[in-house]
Amino acid sequence: MNTRIALILLTALLPVLTACDRPEPEAEPPVADAETLALVNGVPITRTDLFTYVGLEGAPETADTEELLDELIRLEVLRQQAVAEGLHQEEETRILLRNIETNILASQLIERRTEAMQFSDAEIQAEYENRIEALPSEEYRARHILVPTPELARELLGQLDAGSEFAELAETHSIDASASEGGDLGWFVPEQMVPPFAEAVTELEPGEYTREPVETQFGWHVIRLEDTRDVEPPPLEEVRPLIEEILETRRLRSYVEELRADARIEFPIRPQQ
Repeated sequence: MNTRIALILLTALLPVLTACDRPEPEAEPPVADAETLALVNGVPITRTDLFTYVGLEGAPETADTEELLDELIRLEVLRQQAVAEGLHQEEETRILLRNIETNILASQLIERRTEAMQFSDAEIQAEYENRIEALPSEEYRARHILVPTPELARELLGQLDAGSEFAELAETHSIDASASEGGDLGWFVPEQMVPPFAEAVTELEPGEYTREPVETQFGWHVIRLEDTRDVEPPPLEEVRPLIEEILETRRLRSYVEELRADARIEFPIRPQQ
């Protein structure tokens, strides 16, 4: 059984197996209304059922309505057979369905809380300013030559002191992927680099190279700083959706912590560490 069918089966069976006492057909035939698309042994499948099914993750949006209805009918037949065989009464099934029910209800609650959230312009502006303050204010452009030993790195430093071109030495000796670009790493902020490399770069002036090899977990570096420039922060409207997501996450976390604080939580048996 492929993943999509397994997901659809599980989701479709959930509401009916968790409600173990969902009424089975009575002796009197049910009355179908305009909402009912099909009756399976007297159990209705409605337009709402179909719309919900189409919205399931993995359900094909281009599928024919009749095909989808046929799938729902097959699922209902399976559900009824599962109940007939007592599957809904097995402990393992009950535990599985209870966990799925918990996840679905929690997700629905979170979704509704999120949809109802509103943030003032002042809240968004304040969060934006806090984020901007935390951003690096300067970018660096550098070249480097990565070699496996400090001896080779010092030898290359000597060649640089004698007037050799940095890019040519990088193309010839560097074991880094940037060798083909003359060791050019492009523009970056120090936080993108490992600490020893970042510290060495920030201590250089444009046009200078390190006087001693710089060791990192990748090997030994000779680094030349090409240039620096100020980082322009993105405008608020460009990152507004991200700011709102940050505020949503913070408010949801606070909401969950409040619920937990108000709940009576006991540990009769401590979980294994």
